[in-house]
Amino acid sequence: MSLLVLAAVGLALNAAASVLALWRGSVDPGGALVGVAIGTVIFAAGGPFFWLILMSFFVSSTALGWVRPGEKEALKEIQQKGNRRDLFQVLANGGMGALMALLFAATHDPAWALGFAVSFASSNADTWASELGVLSRRDPVSLPGLRPVPRGISGGVSMAGCAASLAGAVFIALIFAAENLSLRLFAGGFMQITAFVAAAGFLGSVLDSLLGGTLQAQYAPVNDTGRPRQGLLVTERALTDDGTPNRLVRGLAFVNNDVVNFASCAAVSIAAVLLSRLVSA
Repeated sequence: MSLLVLAAVGLALNAAASVLALWRGSVDPGGALVGVAIGTVIFAAGGPFFWLILMSFFVSSTALGWVRPGEKEALKEIQQKGNRRDLFQVLANGGMGALMALLFAATHDPAWALGFAVSFASSNADTWASELGVLSRRDPVSLPGLRPVPRGISGGVSMAGCAASLAGAVFIALIFAAENLSLRLFAGGFMQITAFVAAAGFLGSVLDSLLGGTLQAQYAPVNDTGRPRQGLLVTERALTDDGTPNRLVRGLAFVNNDVVNFASCAAVSIAAVLLSRLVSA
């Protein structure tokens, strides 16, 4: 198919998916528009094969967001955002993949296709860990220092979350490795490609937790008088519901969860591209 036809088909498919996501409450209007743009770019640049990976990430992560929602409702005071993805969340999770897809279309270098797969393996690993890890019976610990942290706070890890993270990375890796049997981008075997993409994606989730526990902004909640709020020790929200600024106690004010997600995804994706070129040199 020509680029124009691919773009038209991609626009139609992603517009339909975004309307459905809006109806289901999975994204807000800004997130839906950015999702259409990212999805159209990926479909036009990489065709149905690349788009299938994007959709596998989106559908699976959205579905997990509705698992035991009542237990996750209690985390809204801690986490900066809820289950409705806004434009920044969509960019953080899909922006690097769209860039990798464009570079692959421009150069036909399979290294960029590998980076594309790793970007979504990382995003999927982190999302599955976030959605399922908070349901663990055991409280998490921070990756830097292994000290106990509140459930739902960025940087916290648990055995259940790590297992979910690995499963999310393997899920995307298996799809990419299966697609490679048809695309023939890499000479490596099915299990070799699966292992590489899954390992890189899982490492992206680990890096996300490390950055979340060190550089991401965390605040001490305050009440409307500016005094420490009883019962809630830490939050990722810079402001209370009435607009009162919370007190920054750890990390950098400009580093939120979206910045951490994008940085970790970008780091492992670029590393995968460089390693691929080094091995093939």
